[in-house]
Amino acid sequence: MVTDPLYNFTSPAGKECIVAAARFAAVNPSSSALVLGCGGGAGAVVLAKEFRCKVLAADTRNGFAQEAVKQCEKEGVSHLVTVLHNDFFQNATYNDDLFDLIIAEGEYLTSASRTHFFENLAQKLVPRGWAAFADKIYTTAQIPLTVQKIFGKKDEDTLNEECYRSLIKEAGLDLQYIGLVPASSWDNYYAHMARRLTDTKGYYNDQTIRSALHKEINQFYKMDCLKHLGYLFCIVRKNR
Repeated sequence: MVTDPLYNFTSPAGKECIVAAARFAAVNPSSSALVLGCGGGAGAVVLAKEFRCKVLAADTRNGFAQEAVKQCEKEGVSHLVTVLHNDFFQNATYNDDLFDLIIAEGEYLTSASRTHFFENLAQKLVPRGWAAFADKIYTTAQIPLTVQKIFGKKDEDTLNEECYRSLIKEAGLDLQYIGLVPASSWDNYYAHMARRLTDTKGYYNDQTIRSALHKEINQFYKMDCLKHLGYLFCIVRKNR
């Protein structure tokens, strides 16, 4: 059931997750936050508006950085948010920057980026700094091939909770919170995605993206994928 018709995040982990992470980290106007996979800027806007902190937001996907800039201007927080259209970890300008809070929004963690993210995360946090991330996981041992074709190969593209607990520990981070977003968050997300399928420019105007997303939405409800799938949200802290 859609509970938020104004939902504008690019994953089922929305505003509540961003606010929860910022509350754990005691973010305030003197804090600095990094948002990876910022999409259209929804998470960066929440941090800037709610906590008045400085935010660096980054996304490599076509059109999202421009969209995020416009969203920040519209919401009156462009003076607090800097947007990058590239890979933050490859940007030499910010080599020495450390952050009080790092957030990896949904869809940032892929099989290609996951290892690099956890290997570098602690190095970019201040001592005892905080981080939060969200990603889809499989919640059962046996995953139908039809589901894996849409949501990724088990233990490769899409992990389970145990795998993420191991990655957190190996990265030198202490797990502070772990949980799954509610089913309504999936409905809010897919309702937003259905609206984005009508875009005439930007990321969702790409025919390959549009086709894949259409199939994903159909498969999610047709196969009752919540029997096998969840959206994990974690808050962690650097242990020293």
